[in-house]
Amino acid sequence: MFNVGIGEILTILLVCLVVFGPERLPEIARQVGRALGKLRLASQGALDQLRQEANLQDLNLPDLRVGSLRSQARDYVRELMDVDGQMEELRRTADLANQNLTLGEDRGKDVPLTADLGIPPIDPDAT
Repeated sequence: MFNVGIGEILTILLVCLVVFGPERLPEIARQVGRALGKLRLASQGALDQLRQEANLQDLNLPDLRVGSLRSQARDYVRELMDVDGQMEELRRTADLANQNLTLGEDRGKDVPLTADLGIPPIDPDAT
């Protein structure tokens, strides 16, 4: 989130130790933890209030909590990255089309490409 490494954390802890002393450091850490907790609760409350005021409860909105957003993002990325499954589906469709073309050549007559695919033929007069 803040892109802070181990070195930066150690530097911050060392400065806090020198400035506040070892006696007051645990109490300051507790106060910072409480403040962060209150901030998190306030932001969640604001999101809930915004959702209620906008009357969006009836819509199928995703949960606005951080954990659920992360899991939803992971699911979307997993779906998008399923290239192998999508390629296999394309291969099956191409194989069916090739089989239809081969059947038409073997018989010496036209075989409609939509016969094995389950796609109804298009009627130009109906459109």
